[in-house]
Amino acid sequence: MKFSFKYYIILFFVSLIGFTSCKKLDDEPVRTGATLISRLYVSFSDYDQNNSSLKNMMIIDPADTNNLDNIYQYLSPTKGGGPIHFDASARAIFQASLTPQDTFLQVIPFANEIYGIPGNAGAIGYRGFTNVRGLAYYTYAQQNGNSGSSAIPFLLAVTNRGAGNSMLYAISTPSGKVGSKGGAPIIDKQISLGNVVPTSLTLLNSNDSNEKLVLVGFDNDGTNNGSGFAVYSGLRQQLIDQARDTIVSKERFAPMMKVYLKGKTGLGSVSYAPNKGLLAVTSGKEVLFFKDPKTLFSGTTDKRDIEPDYVVGGTNTGLEKPWGVAIDDRTEEGKFFYVSDLTNRTISRFSLVGEGDIKPDIAAKTYGSLTPNYIFLDARAANIF
Repeated sequence: MKFSFKYYIILFFVSLIGFTSCKKLDDEPVRTGATLISRLYVSFSDYDQNNSSLKNMMIIDPADTNNLDNIYQYLSPTKGGGPIHFDASARAIFQASLTPQDTFLQVIPFANEIYGIPGNAGAIGYRGFTNVRGLAYYTYAQQNGNSGSSAIPFLLAVTNRGAGNSMLYAISTPSGKVGSKGGAPIIDKQISLGNVVPTSLTLLNSNDSNEKLVLVGFDNDGTNNGSGFAVYSGLRQQLIDQARDTIVSKERFAPMMKVYLKGKTGLGSVSYAPNKGLLAVTSGKEVLFFKDPKTLFSGTTDKRDIEPDYVVGGTNTGLEKPWGVAIDDRTEEGKFFYVSDLTNRTISRFSLVGEGDIKPDIAAKTYGSLTPNYIFLDARAANIF
């Protein structure tokens, strides 16, 4: 079969259009020394009910090269971006709001996972989803006899509604609850945190891959012992073994221990890096680092006057009110941690080997007049989607 010269010209342009349509709005930079996935998700606190086009979520991709300029901006329905979380197994971004007028958690699947482009958001609505201070994703692998296992995913959220009213919520199969108008209950568990008023939520690894410890940061727990963390065990028991009990009292899910920090207040969000053996939390004008969190948060007896192993803060850091923090936990490739600052409206990147009054490894970055709030880093050493 013969083809005309005109045919080849048409074929060339069709191929060119097909190739360029797969790329992001900004060309992918050359990833010198970087692996495929290093995506920093940024949730902006800005909200204007009269400006429906205000884009309050952004993805910096990649975040581990020589700048923080390659961004993808996204318009999320969240009224004032709060905690943001990504889970590779869920193939979705989760975003909550800090504001009392927003009672929805947003589930944002990828339209193009290879290029990190989010698709249309879906909302999970419940009256208790206000003033959210942390999100986490827990997956339980259930054995089905000789036929293998199936995964049961849960989206967890903690809310700050004051002493006696703050809650830990669990929502199973969150993607299936989007836009729910009946049928299965929206929440599986509503767990009272008693006098603990949460500032953050993190899941810690345990010796059982199917079990996680729940770490809830606080500035107030009804005592005079100061700021710190409440550590809870038995998450699997509450979500799987006692699935019928929707409402759980503070006595039924009490902390196994608390860790009180010496002289530190105003705790912000937390980044847990098990491969690096680090846990970081923002506090005041500093980022506090704790080595060996597995040991720090073990036991059944409260620990008081705990000091960080080292601190990043001071004039050279440029940090005024750090809030979001994210550690690159890749064993070999992870070399940085990232901090959002509410006062300076910046994202800063620091070397993981630095301590004290260090400078960012590149200049702190602003994104117009937007205020970066919570951040989350998806850093994977393998290009597995």
